[in-house]
Amino acid sequence: MTEKDTALQALTKGAGYYSLENLVEPELAAKVRDFVLARLDEGVENSPGDINLTHLLTLDPMFQAMITNPRLLAIAHALIGNDCKLAAFTAKTLMPGCSSGHLHVDYPYWAMDPGMPVEPALMMQVIWMMQPFTEENGGTWIAPGSQHYDERVDEERFRQEAIQVTGNAGDAVISHGLLWHQTAINHSEEPRVALLINFSQLAIRPMRELGPFTDEFLNNASPSLKALLPIDYGRSLNRRVTGNA
Repeated sequence: MTEKDTALQALTKGAGYYSLENLVEPELAAKVRDFVLARLDEGVENSPGDINLTHLLTLDPMFQAMITNPRLLAIAHALIGNDCKLAAFTAKTLMPGCSSGHLHVDYPYWAMDPGMPVEPALMMQVIWMMQPFTEENGGTWIAPGSQHYDERVDEERFRQEAIQVTGNAGDAVISHGLLWHQTAINHSEEPRVALLINFSQLAIRPMRELGPFTDEFLNNASPSLKALLPIDYGRSLNRRVTGNA
């Protein structure tokens, strides 16, 4: 099977996640990590030691190329539609000794009652490693197969089943929005940096504001990037309804 088909099978029928090795070269991952660490004072601390930097698309053109990575988009389009939208794009830095995050599923699932089907998927998350992920530095905790659990997240069950995501700089782990996961504690002495991306079904409005985008930014954006941006929803929805997507 192709990478796209294998990933789609894993997300919907299998463990709920799939690793994309070497999605970018380690050299670019290191450049992104340095860029993010240099701007930590512009980030928002979600919890002690968990710093999130937003508005990445307007900060540097390299992020525009990353968000439209062909391998990534091929899977997002196959899982949630060719007209899927970018719902979130954040750089997450876990400082040494940070607190652990809350166990959760991704938006919009946490805002809905249990019982949502795995297919069609409403959301796909990407955890993109800008440095090696290890058990020591806070590799994300996930519960394989939990996208099939027809219940609210359960701490006890999660502790029994969870594993930590590990990988190399430039690798990415994609997951179904229903997969149970939790931010880990960074026990190392260095900050741990990742890019977090959420792609959503067209009809799911983003949880956070991604713009505003200037006319200059939109005029210079590639067609694939424009297609992902959560703008002009009315026209996009009409194309979906009329079959002119």
